[in-house]
Amino acid sequence: MAIQIFTYLEKINYDASTRDSQKQTTTLLTKAGRIPIFFNPYRQVAACAVPTNFHVHSKRVDIEKIISTQPHVQIVPTIDNERGRSFPLVSIVKGMTFVLVDLTDNPEIFAALQAGKSPEAELDPEWAPSFVGCMYYRVLAKNEAPGEPAIHNIQARMISHGIEDPGTGSACAALSCYLALHSQSQEAASEQKTESAEESAEPAASSEAGNSPANADLTKKTEDLKLGNGKMERKVFGIQQGAEMGRLCTIAVEVDLKTEADGKKSIANVILSGRANLMLRGEVIGF
Repeated sequence: MAIQIFTYLEKINYDASTRDSQKQTTTLLTKAGRIPIFFNPYRQVAACAVPTNFHVHSKRVDIEKIISTQPHVQIVPTIDNERGRSFPLVSIVKGMTFVLVDLTDNPEIFAALQAGKSPEAELDPEWAPSFVGCMYYRVLAKNEAPGEPAIHNIQARMISHGIEDPGTGSACAALSCYLALHSQSQEAASEQKTESAEESAEPAASSEAGNSPANADLTKKTEDLKLGNGKMERKVFGIQQGAEMGRLCTIAVEVDLKTEADGKKSIANVILSGRANLMLRGEVIGF
């Protein structure tokens, strides 16, 4: 992968009193777009804003196609629990596509996975051709702290083209975008059920007043005013990858969701962050 770097890192003088805010920044110019990157030398954390054009394909991938790439899992006792399932096919940008296989309720199969091929997948015509990988994952317990966004912990394995990747930023971003939108729809449905139950429990007179056309119109106008140009909400995911390979990689993904006045939700921003170890360094000394 070739990266063109046209700007130097903007270095800021170190000052212990402001060390948490000290960052080095630059921009990578890639075919996917401009990627702002940041590095905090005190915390030793790097982050980048990911170019996204998130898309969920119309066709899903059946479990039988998944099993065909992992034939050994057929002897796992819990394999029958997965029969009949299908999984979403998503692209974080055109050319980077992943099958998202949720094995939260089947850790035995998750542990038995091996390096193998990607399953056959039918992409939407305008999104083909594309790299296709398979992102297997398990949703773990959330970390919650007062005043902070909940961190949704995920254990994942990305397998494609005969190898397992210990750390895949694009797959983590795609998975996080899908889960952010999916959890939003689940929460909205849950809230709608709760509101319906509360309304049915109210006295008849109050119910009649609340359901009058005038009040309904007022409620709608109030909601529109609250939304304004779009309501923003942040979802945070901590994705652990590479543990089974002995190459543990943890990537944090922050997804900003935008809700329009009509209730439509979309991905506004995606930020990837994490730590890295220096493995190799080269130097150009002349020609």
